[in-house]
Amino acid sequence: MRPLSILHLVSNRWWTGTAEPVLALTQGLLEYRQQVVLGVPAGSQVEDLARKAGIPLLEGLRLNPCFHPWSWLQDVAALRTFLRHTRIDVLHTHLSHDHWLALSAVWPLNPRRRCVPIQVRTVHTLRRPQALGIRWQLQHGATHLIAVNMATYHDLVETLGISPPRVTAIAGAVDHQRFHPALSGARIRREFGLGPSAPLVGIVARLAASRGHLALLEAFARVHTAIPAARLLIVGKGEFRPQLERRTGELGLGEAVIFTGYREDDLPDVLAALDVFVLLAPGSEGSCRAALEAMAVGKPVIAARVGALQDIVFDGETGLLIEPHAHSALAHAISRLLRAPEQARQMGLRGRQRIEHAFSRQRQVEEMLRLYYRLQAAKRSSSTTRNG
Repeated sequence: MRPLSILHLVSNRWWTGTAEPVLALTQGLLEYRQQVVLGVPAGSQVEDLARKAGIPLLEGLRLNPCFHPWSWLQDVAALRTFLRHTRIDVLHTHLSHDHWLALSAVWPLNPRRRCVPIQVRTVHTLRRPQALGIRWQLQHGATHLIAVNMATYHDLVETLGISPPRVTAIAGAVDHQRFHPALSGARIRREFGLGPSAPLVGIVARLAASRGHLALLEAFARVHTAIPAARLLIVGKGEFRPQLERRTGELGLGEAVIFTGYREDDLPDVLAALDVFVLLAPGSEGSCRAALEAMAVGKPVIAARVGALQDIVFDGETGLLIEPHAHSALAHAISRLLRAPEQARQMGLRGRQRIEHAFSRQRQVEEMLRLYYRLQAAKRSSSTTRNG
């Protein structure tokens, strides 16, 4: 099969949410010798990182997610011109802004001409499925939709009524060569004054009200009462940090809770330092990448039974699942694993095996390519029937 020409668009300026998985996917497609071009906001952190990674970029797009009419019209014209002069087989969007841009650019093109690509949209999260614009966009604005977890798949099919043949679930992926069980967390423990045997729980998530940090603090207060040596590492940055620090003080946790700030370069080592990883809500990328990375490092994961988390964690095998907002159950789950380190270690090893089997980047890229080629074959068959 000939290599495909693929254009990915993602209107994310910062190295958060959808940006990292999209760049990882484009790199994987390039490694499979596909012809890939990436469109990202001009002058953004994501653009800089894509250049450093050697990913070909579509120049001249602002892709500003804050709508400005003149900027929008310029982007529509630039993308339409690019599509008219460059053969693109697949136009793959990831967020509502770039999806609308793609629709606006493609709309006046003659559908019988080869310049009209297959349009694919990855739905990373579906937070407002009843919004009319979102509803129309997903129901009518793409050849095919990709859900990053089964919860989103069911929302698309059951809530929005999209035909199941138009939706494919392709799970997120993790770089299991960067995140692996042989890593040592000793340096991280020394950095925060923790001994090698101190029971250490951690969460990696943006510090936002929706991510469950307050629930974790409430549960950890109970854990700390029962296990005074236990410590909690809160990894990430965000606008909710002052409220979390205040609540930490109110609970009398003092030095038992450590705010590390944002960690990127040494995140694998941070995860390696933990005994137990906790994640209570999916982020904006929908695949719960932090939980995948913790499992890749060989850590047991305690997660709320929501979104992709209930697809990722096998209860009692790779970690523990609890009901959302169940502080007592969360405290019990943390205490259980801290008091049974061998059981926790075995869960972590099984989690690593699950990552290698079901969440590798190779698996994700191969599933994506199979879908692309299937859609291309269907388009070719439809064109032959129409012209025959």
